[in-house]
Amino acid sequence: MTTTTTPIAQRERIQMLDVIRGFALLGILLMNIEYFQRPMTAMLFGLDQSLTGVDKAVGWTVFTFVQGKFYTMFSLLFGIGFVIFCDRAIAKDHPRPRLLFVRRAIILALFGWVHIYFFWGGDILLTYAICAFFLVLFINKSASSLWKWGVGIYLLPILAVWLGGIGLHFALQDPAAADEILSDMTATQTAIKDFIVQANSVYAEGSWSQIIAVRVEELSKMYGTGGMFFFLPTLLGIFLIGASFARSGVFTSFDKRPTAYKHLLRWGVIFGLPAALYTGFYNTNPNMLLPTPESALGFTIAAVASLGLCFAYMSLIALALRGAERAKREHWLRHLAPAGRMALTNYLTHSIVFTTLFYGYGFGMYGEISRSTATALAIGLWLLQLPLSRWWLERYRFGPCEWLWRTLTYGERQPFKR
Repeated sequence: MTTTTTPIAQRERIQMLDVIRGFALLGILLMNIEYFQRPMTAMLFGLDQSLTGVDKAVGWTVFTFVQGKFYTMFSLLFGIGFVIFCDRAIAKDHPRPRLLFVRRAIILALFGWVHIYFFWGGDILLTYAICAFFLVLFINKSASSLWKWGVGIYLLPILAVWLGGIGLHFALQDPAAADEILSDMTATQTAIKDFIVQANSVYAEGSWSQIIAVRVEELSKMYGTGGMFFFLPTLLGIFLIGASFARSGVFTSFDKRPTAYKHLLRWGVIFGLPAALYTGFYNTNPNMLLPTPESALGFTIAAVASLGLCFAYMSLIALALRGAERAKREHWLRHLAPAGRMALTNYLTHSIVFTTLFYGYGFGMYGEISRSTATALAIGLWLLQLPLSRWWLERYRFGPCEWLWRTLTYGERQPFKR
């Protein structure tokens, strides 16, 4: 019996997943670029209401069709990757596939901690790693079981928001209680808005240590008062839905479930597009600090939009690649695959480049670049990463962060140069 497991060889990689991952990088950056020039706490107040003209059009488009949809895509890919990683470890007779995956998650958590503490508060890696520890409980579940668990867990925060909204609605029927509750909510909202003003000033002009201090305070405001209770189940639910896709062969093979992509596209558009448009037209300024039936409805519709449009985007890519394969021709989407293979390196590069450009310890351009210009810069960096990733992988087996992740996961130095 073999006691060690090696990383996935190039010939074993599923190119469709790399293409989708490369595309997801663009969506993640289009969403994140706003919060390289805006505190993360500002997300609680929805679309930036100060935008006008082209900037408003760009912000609205990203808010409606990108925000929430692409971190969902990355999360589905993470769940798919979990099954592929563990199943291959089992197939290669690794004695402890769960332990191997946990070690992989611990290393990812270290990447996330360094990223979130030293560079940018919008990190997703640390949260992914925390959720990953729960994933190992589902390592032997079937596709149908993973799907049911995933949907059930995904619905938990939605149920909690509805319970909170309905409970508050009845509590407000008592005038004395209503005055106290609304006063507390107003004070909380005012405190957060005051903090946003302070954070904007520090991010624009502060030193490295000052910015780290504000970032730590901001994260405590975002996640220390129950935010993680809503975020973690959402991610874990999406992970498990992605794992169910992998177990059933969806997004890992064109042949196992050939009709699944059309079904996902159809239902993704039917539910996701109207939900996204509702959010864009009627819910750009949600009051996430005051749970009401109205805010619960907006939260629910946004969750439907995120999952639905994510399914639609991924299915469109899969169908395009499948059509090209059947016609025995190359598709331009395949140029996204190298960037997807280096997703961790490219994702971290986004933060290094734009915090250096915007923050006070760098070039100090925080708040001086318009939303439309910043979005153009984001697209430009992503377009630059496509050929750079291909150039790098022609010379090296992995991206630098991917290589370090693998080396630490498997406990031995992995080959790097080709």
